[in-house]
Amino acid sequence: MGDFASPAAGPNGSICINNSMNPAAGNVVPAGAVGIPKHSTVVERLRQRIEGCRRHHVNCESRYQQAHAEQLEIERRETVSLYQRSLEQRAKKSAGGSGSSKQPQSKQPDPDSASSTEQRNNTLIA
Repeated sequence: MGDFASPAAGPNGSICINNSMNPAAGNVVPAGAVGIPKHSTVVERLRQRIEGCRRHHVNCESRYQQAHAEQLEIERRETVSLYQRSLEQRAKKSAGGSGSSKQPQSKQPDPDSASSTEQRNNTLIA
């Protein structure tokens, strides 16, 4: 990053990076002697840097997508598990509180349908 000279202010307030292009600077030095890289060199470095950033972004994006999918799957499993536990607790309360042995099995959706519904919702969101 320290490859460039700092800009110098000209007499009329304009900024000139290369003092050799500023005739008011007094001493005229050829551009190659100042140590400022040529335009094509700078552009090529920028292209390489941008390409490196692009490759890095593509790699990171694929890892992010994979991690995101795994996280959704974990959350879906936890949701199904919590839902099952809540249904079991309701069944215990209704069986223990009323004294009857009837359990609301008919009201419980099977976990496969709950997970397929959850998966369909996640697909719609994505």
